[in-house]
Amino acid sequence: MPPARDGYRTRWFLWSLGALLLATAGGIVIVASGGFEDPSTAEHARQALQPTRHTVIYQVTSPGSTSALITYRADGVNNDKSVDNAKLPWKKEVVITAGPGAAVAQVMAAGGKAGSVSCSIRVDGRIVDRQTANGQFTDVSCSSVVQPGAG
Repeated sequence: MPPARDGYRTRWFLWSLGALLLATAGGIVIVASGGFEDPSTAEHARQALQPTRHTVIYQVTSPGSTSALITYRADGVNNDKSVDNAKLPWKKEVVITAGPGAAVAQVMAAGGKAGSVSCSIRVDGRIVDRQTANGQFTDVSCSSVVQPGAG
């Protein structure tokens, strides 16, 4: 092989090595600076996962004067409370925390001998679920997922 050809190979190798090093350095800079993600989107996602407190109001109504049993979610996670022979209309206000995962607002009621029973849930003043069940000895339930950062 002629010597000029070896010089060509050497230059080609050095140019390729330089391009590879430049691309690697650029990738490191992009990753170190947080990538291509829009900063406003990233900040919104971080805020959405921050724990937030929400006022939840549970209500149960019926033409009858009592409900055999009312069960409600007291903390948004797993603390259920029950009220036996609740006088209707019944209302309970709790404060729950959502975040970093979602919380659940839930109320269930047994209608007893009344012809129907209804429930509703308000989260931060907004009705998020309302249900009615008809018939004697029927049950009704209302529920809603409360996302962190919402409210």
